[in-house]
Amino acid sequence: VTLADKLSLELGVRSNGIFPLGDRRNKSVQQRAVKATGLRAVREALGTTWTEVKDFVATESMPVVVKPVESAGSDGVKLCHTVEEAKAHFTLLMESQRKCGAQGAAVLCQEFLKGKEYVVDCVSRGGVHKVIMVWVYDKRPTNGSAFVYYGMIPVESSSEVAQVLIKYTLGVLKALKLDNGPTHGEVMMTADGPCMVEMNCRSHGWDGSWVPLEKLLT
Repeated sequence: VTLADKLSLELGVRSNGIFPLGDRRNKSVQQRAVKATGLRAVREALGTTWTEVKDFVATESMPVVVKPVESAGSDGVKLCHTVEEAKAHFTLLMESQRKCGAQGAAVLCQEFLKGKEYVVDCVSRGGVHKVIMVWVYDKRPTNGSAFVYYGMIPVESSSEVAQVLIKYTLGVLKALKLDNGPTHGEVMMTADGPCMVEMNCRSHGWDGSWVPLEKLLT
């Protein structure tokens, strides 16, 4: 995504350009951009050392989510129930190479969002956004992990929850200046409304493997 933004800009083709707040794929950059527009965003602390995040973890209600600032799926994401567990996982992530991140990349400590997690798939051109599909995740704790994908269930786009999610997601796309290309936004529907988990600046399913199913369902 980052390379595509830079190349498209240099080549003078349709592009999202360089995001002024930083790398669009960076989860912390995304949250700060969304918060700046007044939309609900995750409480979080970002750091490369435990000292930078320890005060946040000490004052945030448990459990907290500790994850790499750059990754895909649930890679490296852990729900930590104590400060000691959060510190241990923070250290592990800083010492490990994540499959989609960079060696020594920063680590995020975030509030645990309670609710159902949804996905809103969109495609955009010139700032005009078309919602392709809305899904709800079936994630369950399995084999010691709190977030294991079991499947996804389509959500009727005209339903009340889908309409709330769609409005929020379009606001996120605007905040991140994602005017062109496919996006795959993950949003938690909490007791106080929708809150972005992250916005994936790519087709749903890595190479668009969900596209045929979406065509059959729409």
